[in-house]
Amino acid sequence: MFIETAPSALSTRGSTAKHTLFPASRTIAVLAMLLLPAAVLDAFQFEHWAAVQLADNAPARRELASLVTAERSTVRRAEARVIESRAQRTPVRFWVEEWHDKLYFVFAHRRDGQFAVDSAGTYVLRRDLETGTFEQIKVFLRDDPHYFVRLFPTQRDMTEMDLYLADTRIFRRVPVGMRFERAMLAPFSEVMSNTRRTVPWGELFPETDERTSRAYGRVETMVERIREVIHDLPDAEDGAMDAEGNLVFIESLVLQDQQAGFNCSGFAKWVVDGIYGARTGRFLPIEPLKTKHLDHRGHRFSLAREDDRDPYFGLDWSRNLAIEMKRLRHPLREWQHTDADVRSVRFSQYINNVGYPVAELERILYLLAVQEPGRFYIGSVNREFGREPVLRQHVHVVVLFPYFTADGSFEIAVMERNVESSMESLKRRYEGDYIHLVRVQAYESFEPPVISPTE
Repeated sequence: MFIETAPSALSTRGSTAKHTLFPASRTIAVLAMLLLPAAVLDAFQFEHWAAVQLADNAPARRELASLVTAERSTVRRAEARVIESRAQRTPVRFWVEEWHDKLYFVFAHRRDGQFAVDSAGTYVLRRDLETGTFEQIKVFLRDDPHYFVRLFPTQRDMTEMDLYLADTRIFRRVPVGMRFERAMLAPFSEVMSNTRRTVPWGELFPETDERTSRAYGRVETMVERIREVIHDLPDAEDGAMDAEGNLVFIESLVLQDQQAGFNCSGFAKWVVDGIYGARTGRFLPIEPLKTKHLDHRGHRFSLAREDDRDPYFGLDWSRNLAIEMKRLRHPLREWQHTDADVRSVRFSQYINNVGYPVAELERILYLLAVQEPGRFYIGSVNREFGREPVLRQHVHVVVLFPYFTADGSFEIAVMERNVESSMESLKRRYEGDYIHLVRVQAYESFEPPVISPTE
């Protein structure tokens, strides 16, 4: 038996040596920052690498330094303006906002023809109206309001930094190694360079080479093809597609009667079958996917309820699907059932056979997308369930597609039980719960199976 919760609130990126020396050294530096991991670059190379990751507006901030530090009456009369400079990647719009007893100086980069506060590289300087002192600087790391840093002055007027991913603070009060006055005017690449021994910046920004772009493209292609047909997929309890393409009941393997369709685990199999079928001409049989790994998960209380509660069905099913995909690529290798598990993600703690907090899922998928381009993930939601006894039970299966678009936007497509929902919906329904993840390679050849329900 497999219990699942249906999604709700569904929603539907020269001539002399002197003349040739500098261009050559610059070429070497550029090649290094493109080809080498950020962790192994020296300080000079790293700062060049950092400058590529984020659009900068230091020239605009320096140009208006005397204005933002002026008397309150002068600042309040400051007019909004667009500042263009050959030293900046994009035009920057400056404006001032007043909220309660604070002044906010915004240096926003242009995105899609507009100047949004949450554009990547945007600086927001906060100044106290009463004292005139600057209290903090907020810098957005992506075109997303949930990824940013805050820079603070210390009592000695040095600078410390907090770093947030998906609205979660992952670094607190990191010394930046510059005075706060300098932080207000310096390129952000200098901040990154000064903190690179503490903050793993190379793990926070995706690579931009052609190979990585193609990998993200494979994930996006799968998402687009699923979106074309997902709303036409039928829905049924305990439903899945067998090796011949018939819709059957997972428990009995009997052909479905009445309204045939998929449940959430059957839908996950349908996604994997879109890869497996395109490469082999057949679909995965159901029976091997039901294999229980009793020697490697559970405890005496759960083992006693395997027949009536089947508390680890979603975990076993998702693992078996992922291992079948590994076996498809490397059929001669001996695979263990946990070989596709996501067991290590920076800033999160994995619990064996349980996974990670759903509350951390967006941040986890972001970091995985940066480190593992070209993969999607099958998640098994784990929560306390039932009575007499209450067990931690895997109650729902979801398919997750994290990727970066051609314009650098980070996207997560959440597909579950024949619908596309959202991270917000998933976190709301499973607040306080956990999700176990297995990784699967995405394929350009993915073809969603055509469903012909039984009469």
